[in-house]
Amino acid sequence: ALFWSLIDKGGFQVIQLLVLFFLTRELTKDEFGTIAVLGIFTAIATILQDSGFTIGLIRKKEVSQAEYSWVFYFNIVVSVSIYLLFFVSAPLIGLFYDNPELTNLSRFVFLTFLINSFGIVQNIHLIRQMNFKTNAIISLSASIISGIVAILMAYSGYGVWALAVQMVLQFATRNLLLWIFIRWIPSLSFSYTHLRDLLPFSAKLTITGIINQLGSNIQPTIIGKFFTLGQAGLYSQGIKFNLITQVIIGDSIKAAILPMFTHINDDPERRTRAFRKAVRLSSFIGFPVTLLLIILAKPIVLTILTDEFIEAIPILQIAALGAIFFCINTMNTPILQALGRSGDILKFDIARNIIIISAMFIAIRYGVLALVATMGLVNIIFFIIQLTYVGTLINYSFRQIIADIAPYLGIAIGAFIPAVLLGYFCHDMNLYILAVIQTALSGILYLAISKLSGSAVLDDCINLVKHLLKIKS
Repeated sequence: ALFWSLIDKGGFQVIQLLVLFFLTRELTKDEFGTIAVLGIFTAIATILQDSGFTIGLIRKKEVSQAEYSWVFYFNIVVSVSIYLLFFVSAPLIGLFYDNPELTNLSRFVFLTFLINSFGIVQNIHLIRQMNFKTNAIISLSASIISGIVAILMAYSGYGVWALAVQMVLQFATRNLLLWIFIRWIPSLSFSYTHLRDLLPFSAKLTITGIINQLGSNIQPTIIGKFFTLGQAGLYSQGIKFNLITQVIIGDSIKAAILPMFTHINDDPERRTRAFRKAVRLSSFIGFPVTLLLIILAKPIVLTILTDEFIEAIPILQIAALGAIFFCINTMNTPILQALGRSGDILKFDIARNIIIISAMFIAIRYGVLALVATMGLVNIIFFIIQLTYVGTLINYSFRQIIADIAPYLGIAIGAFIPAVLLGYFCHDMNLYILAVIQTALSGILYLAISKLSGSAVLDDCINLVKHLLKIKS
């Protein structure tokens, strides 16, 4: 499950980077910023559309056809209602940013969550079956098709509409493929009791999701209002590279372990062992990738983007440092969901996002970099608090947490110090040759130190690769 989840998330991000490489040659940072400010609306709409029922059905031992059908119809009704509300309110968005083009653009982009409502149940089937291979095929196919169309439109002079079409077409293609691969047809056998049973758990997740999306997506909106759409574009692209590593690593592991925790929830000892392994795996992969991202920020931005986005380099570096524990932190949510403690998730996220949003309005006075640094600091503090609390629920002591995380952080820092020094003393070397040498040096040192220190996670990864190669042969 983890292997195919990584293929899905990683492949998707690689395709997006390739598409971005071509799009930034034709589009401006203002056009990227125009799309970025709409992110908060689509994110909140998607959460409302799902209403937390996806997780509610995933964590159930058995799900009936009637329950699937109820969620299917409910999502469609909610999605149509939200879209009509957003459609009517679209002129206010254009007025808020003094940009009339946003009216029609937003109405088109908002079709994404309307289209997505038709494939939510099929997606639940894939996750419950842990069929991540099919999910990867569907996601990558949709990404490739929408990316090619967006590139052709950008080079044909369609501007920001190329980005809008990419978003809508990606959702449309994915949902079409879900209906082709997953042979499920809704029935008329449903009742209000299905909603009543799922609502207490799902409502908390919905509120949590809305609060999280506000905390995660409000920044481009505020930056676009207080500064310029160009600054919002710089922020969205700078933060995007940091999000890529988080999605590939954190979301891949999270997607694989949620159904697993559900299946082993009746065995507390095994559940704790699985959670500790997930934390160690996240640490083993997350720390070196984050540090490498900080070191290679300049060649990454200049290669994939253009000189127009050079101001995104420090944004990327500061955001990566502030999210160094993100991949581990993503483990907290699925274990709490498996335990049925959606209320705890809600409390933590309410507190964290209230502080983030409050601090954001203070930090914004000092510029975009201060805003990014403030968000990172708040996230680190809440990571420590939340992981410690989760530990008390599953018999995972703070000493064990430190023992599982600290070695990988120490090894990563030790392995990457030579790369930092190399960059300092060899700053006249060709930027890309230096980046290759830094990557190779850091990677070799990290793996060598891990192996010499007897890392069980490294041994597990090696055995997994051997197993997959054996199956392939």
